[in-house]
Amino acid sequence: MGSPASSAARRTVGAIVFVLGLLYTSLVLWVTLRPLPWATEGSEARWGILNPAAWTDEAAWTDGRSLEILLNVLMFVPIGVATGLLLRGVLALAPPLLLTLGIELAQIPLDRISHPRDLVANGLGAVLGVALAAMIRRHPAWPSQISRQSNVSVQDAMSTP
Repeated sequence: MGSPASSAARRTVGAIVFVLGLLYTSLVLWVTLRPLPWATEGSEARWGILNPAAWTDEAAWTDGRSLEILLNVLMFVPIGVATGLLLRGVLALAPPLLLTLGIELAQIPLDRISHPRDLVANGLGAVLGVALAAMIRRHPAWPSQISRQSNVSVQDAMSTP
């Protein structure tokens, strides 16, 4: 078990990650759900991601601007990082994947484009973010690593004659 100082550091870092993640998620919701009068026409199938034809149409996967796809991936990396730092394993993927699904579903009745490619790109960004969070968690400066290192140091010091 870690020292009280390392437990406090973990709680503090967790609170900061939670607040920043919440703020960033609010920004993503604003960007993806606000009305865009100039961008309501596109390659959207009726009922968006709920339409099986939207998933099987070759143009859904071959058309589209590379920059838009890249931005969709990058937009969800920070959300994946935040959830990956707060939750472990597969549980860390659930919130960002549910968020992107919710966004794409919410866009259907709005004047926005609900597209399978966006859902996949956002999901990829979430997976990359969770993987990045796993690497951050292993860094020696991460609070849980500090407590492990201090425990090893104390044990080493006690066993030295």
